[in-house]
Amino acid sequence: MKTNPRIAIFTADGGSLFRGNRQNFIDIILTGKKMGCQVFVLTPQGLHDDRSFVTGYIPIQTQGKRKWKKAHFPMPDVVYNRVPNRELEKTPEVQHALETLKSIPHIHLFNPHFFDKWTLYQQLSSINTLHPFLPETVLLHFPTSLKSMLFKYALLYLKPIHSLAGVGMIRIMMKDKKYEMIYQTKKQKKKFYLSSFQDTWGQVKQLCEDTPYLIQQGIPLATYQGRPFDIRILVQKDGTGNWGVTGIGVRVAGKEAISTHVPMGGKIENIHVVLKSVFGTLHRAIYEKLEKHALSFAKGIENKQNTMLGEISMDIGIDQKAKLWFFEANAKPMKFDEPEIRQRSLKRIIEYSQFLYQTQAKTEEVQG
Repeated sequence: MKTNPRIAIFTADGGSLFRGNRQNFIDIILTGKKMGCQVFVLTPQGLHDDRSFVTGYIPIQTQGKRKWKKAHFPMPDVVYNRVPNRELEKTPEVQHALETLKSIPHIHLFNPHFFDKWTLYQQLSSINTLHPFLPETVLLHFPTSLKSMLFKYALLYLKPIHSLAGVGMIRIMMKDKKYEMIYQTKKQKKKFYLSSFQDTWGQVKQLCEDTPYLIQQGIPLATYQGRPFDIRILVQKDGTGNWGVTGIGVRVAGKEAISTHVPMGGKIENIHVVLKSVFGTLHRAIYEKLEKHALSFAKGIENKQNTMLGEISMDIGIDQKAKLWFFEANAKPMKFDEPEIRQRSLKRIIEYSQFLYQTQAKTEEVQG
């Protein structure tokens, strides 16, 4: 009997061979190899009616170049879902493949789908211990919903329910008795000054079109070197099946940016340097709070989502009074650029896969 699981990184077909971050897949495959696990990339087309095998891909070196080799593999024991975006995940081919994988008794599929921002907010709002850390959030349906939020808060963020990395975000604030609106696209920011609420609503409708949006209470974030920052936390399950904090990073907003995302000009900084600089002697206590609350949110999310999760990344804000605010969570974390966090994260994926496989093996042994 083998002692380590066979792990499939599941993604969508497309492009040349398959979609997703190939370097990330290579890193996971090589980490698995070091830890005694066979890891390969699997797509919907790799599943067959004959469930004794699948067709997948592994990286190989030929003449100094890295290529992807197509090969047959026995069925995986663990499947790690890395379909790169919601649009692909919703396609019939991907949905059918995910349902097929879920239906096979010995396969453990974790992180089966993206989170929906609105559903997640509603779920977490119902947990009394977590509710105080959530900025007030409502759906953008009617002008009245925006008007009432503008009456309550001097700063608002409008966020697409299904977007990534700050694309499509809108910031609205009052400035010199006018509504200042900044809209973030992939490549640029567009700024508008509007003299009335009616004009503001008209511009919002034009920008949002038919895309579902949330309105979120704006939080006046603490600043480092004059710029707002927020916290990225990666929480993963380990080889015991328990949640742990893999790493905490800081993202400082770029000049005049409305988000801290690196593709939008955000800058990576060391968490301890930033907290010590901004909060002085409180920095240790704040760091411990970040760890503690990240674990509480991970457990709350898993409980409410009622699905198997192995990792979650979170965006947490710290306001000018040192209060923590939970902004959002991602079921498909982007790579952390901090090398030590990156290395730990790769190990955790394999360790959790080993835990899932070995737990089932022990159960079967007892039943047998």
